[in-house]
Amino acid sequence: MCPPSLRWFKRKGGAPLTETASRSGPAGEPDSVAERIEAGIAAEARGDAAAAEHIFRNAVQAYPFSALARMNYGIALQAKGDIAGAAVEHARAVRLDPTVAHAHYNLALAHLGLDQIPEAEHAFREALRLQPEFPEALVGLADTLESAGRDQEAIAALDAAIELRPQYVGAMFNAGLLLRRMGRLDDAETRLRGVPLDHPEYANAMTALAATLRDQGRIDEAADALRSAVDRVSNSPSAQSELLLTMGFSERISAKDLFAEHVRAGGRAEARTKPWCANFPNSNEPDRILNVGYMSGDFRGHSVAVFTEFLFERHRRDLVRVHAYSSTPTQDAVTARFIATADVWRDLHGQTDAVVAKAILDDRIDVLVDLSGHTGHTRVGVLAGRAAPVQMTWLGYMNTTGLTRVDYRITDAVADPHGMTENLHTERLLRMPHSQWCFRPPQAARDVPIAREGSPRAFTFGSFNQFAKVSDATIGLWVSVLTALPAARLRVVGVPRGRATDALARRLSQAHIDRPRYDLVERVPLVEYYAQYGLVDACIDTTPYSGGTTTCDAFWMGVPVIGLTGARSMSRSSASLLAALGYGDHVTGSKEEFVVIASRIAAKGEWPTPERVSLHKRFVASPLMDEPGFTRDLEALYRQAWREWCAR
Repeated sequence: MCPPSLRWFKRKGGAPLTETASRSGPAGEPDSVAERIEAGIAAEARGDAAAAEHIFRNAVQAYPFSALARMNYGIALQAKGDIAGAAVEHARAVRLDPTVAHAHYNLALAHLGLDQIPEAEHAFREALRLQPEFPEALVGLADTLESAGRDQEAIAALDAAIELRPQYVGAMFNAGLLLRRMGRLDDAETRLRGVPLDHPEYANAMTALAATLRDQGRIDEAADALRSAVDRVSNSPSAQSELLLTMGFSERISAKDLFAEHVRAGGRAEARTKPWCANFPNSNEPDRILNVGYMSGDFRGHSVAVFTEFLFERHRRDLVRVHAYSSTPTQDAVTARFIATADVWRDLHGQTDAVVAKAILDDRIDVLVDLSGHTGHTRVGVLAGRAAPVQMTWLGYMNTTGLTRVDYRITDAVADPHGMTENLHTERLLRMPHSQWCFRPPQAARDVPIAREGSPRAFTFGSFNQFAKVSDATIGLWVSVLTALPAARLRVVGVPRGRATDALARRLSQAHIDRPRYDLVERVPLVEYYAQYGLVDACIDTTPYSGGTTTCDAFWMGVPVIGLTGARSMSRSSASLLAALGYGDHVTGSKEEFVVIASRIAAKGEWPTPERVSLHKRFVASPLMDEPGFTRDLEALYRQAWREWCAR
């Protein structure tokens, strides 16, 4: 949340800082800069931005040496999206009168909008030098420092803004988001809970708070925060999607009730979204080259990328033309590779669903594949209005969308056995022949040796899943295994420091699992994360939300995984991966049998390097890393769906 532009002009309630005209203005028009600015502000208040810009532009033409006129014209240009033009006017205002803090501040905002980070920092600091008690400038400086990767300094700036203005909701919100990203979840929670119930940003704050609570494994509290947000802002699609996502982690809701929640949410989304197109003009030729659109907010260093990046390279261009519709907020080297391999790349971050849908319609997309579902940066609104003749969901969200206008969900016969989960989907299930997953490890994984680390030690079970998946049932599994195997140890990687670590340690202690028998490791950089696999001998999956990326990571590092299945699609991801690798005997639906499998694997002793290398090679040779084969199978599903549409 960037702070607003500020006008160098005090309206009613304070004496205006005016510049008297050096000559009379044109006949019939105000004859001072102050009066012109007052007129422009009045036009803005009426919602007439074009008239306001016209007035401010005329003020600049009439009084070219007025810093006040330049600055207000710059604000008008910035409001309509002409950031470069705004920067020029703000720079002129600063040169004309370098003593005005607001002029430097607005120039800084323009530099920030142009991603000119050093220049933005200099201008914000100059504004603060001239006016030390300037909370908006501190928030802008924090945005700039965060963009430069200087998170600690950014938090200090936000704290200073809140100290100056204790109810500065924008600063609280920004601090909460940044603290969450930094892993300081307890502090993030404190900031986000400070947003008042009646504030316009309340729903967004509760959505961010829920994500923070979910990161700590506090699923029910997260769901309560989101229900509050949905109740306050009934038309908040992001809060609704976050609620559905959060409920998927809960073991207290049945698969049937979770489906009903998705159907209700899908019905509301479709009711508030008119169809984007009455009749699609796409030619119904069943065997022509297909325009396939991939829509995601995660075209970056993210788990979705490790299962999709290769597709952009591998798709046969005589069958498929690849379009990407990105809502990715922060681009990185992975994003650059997606851009380089897509036939058409659309960066639509920050755009409305209507703008995204228009881009898809203009590109004549035949098959639209959504990779986000109800996760962050969701585009459920685009799907709800149907932006393509054929719409599918896959990968990023292991559940139904609840939308009747999404035709298919891509899965496999283990994650969704025939006859088991069809009644939990509004979509028709299309099953890949081997698995819905195909893994390309990130470079960090390739940089870590596949070897057991350290000297001989007790057999160690590991958990690497995101901490939101560490449910009471999962902790119960750990306790059952460790109780049955008194010499075994547990290593949990990715535990948030603070309250979450303390709560988990307390739970294990209450179950008589002594502190020397377990290690709780906070989130670590990616290379170190992969190195941690060398410290465990087998991984225990989570329930009711199973692993996907972490299971593949374990296989890549040569570590076996033990899976517990459930009734939901998201409870069977590891089962799908283990079956494709030929380790179906490492999966069970029984907690008692789970302990038996863990005991059997532990009885073999520590998992040595040769066994790790063997499992790694088996993984590389399996369908789970067969990029060309997987791509052909996926293209066949696209073609099948397209032919069905043509036939209709």
